[in-house]
Amino acid sequence: METAESTEVYIARASTVDAFDLACLRAASLVEMGVMVPAERDAFLPRAHREFVQLLREERFAAWLLVSGGRPAGCAGVLLWRRIPYPTTSLHAEIAGVYVDPGLRNRGYAREMVREAISWAHAAEVRRVVLHVNPAARSLYERLGFVDGSEMRLV
Repeated sequence: METAESTEVYIARASTVDAFDLACLRAASLVEMGVMVPAERDAFLPRAHREFVQLLREERFAAWLLVSGGRPAGCAGVLLWRRIPYPTTSLHAEIAGVYVDPGLRNRGYAREMVREAISWAHAAEVRRVVLHVNPAARSLYERLGFVDGSEMRLV
């Protein structure tokens, strides 16, 4: 029998092969946030899978998987997009889809995955890295250097 201490846990860069795992983790996150009900999961997964494959193939999205005991248990991603021209670059990045299985939280895994995403975005020479914060994760992002900005949204 495998114990928690003997279970291998690691973080790996995701590829198109991992798109369905990313879709499943996204569904778990959306259900937990109350954005989606569990009954919608089966209809959501095929579309989410296709969209993750497309984003990964187009290199507009990069993601990292937290793997525990051989199973996906968390993820974090970074989505690239272009805005209107700026003097240096119009490329921007959004940290998105950060999720860790409840049983593995508060162990630094989200921080490490987000650091990987930020490093990847910086290597892509983006102008700005942003995110939409879940109030429960605010302190994590503040420790990583994120600050409140002036963004407004239409409701």
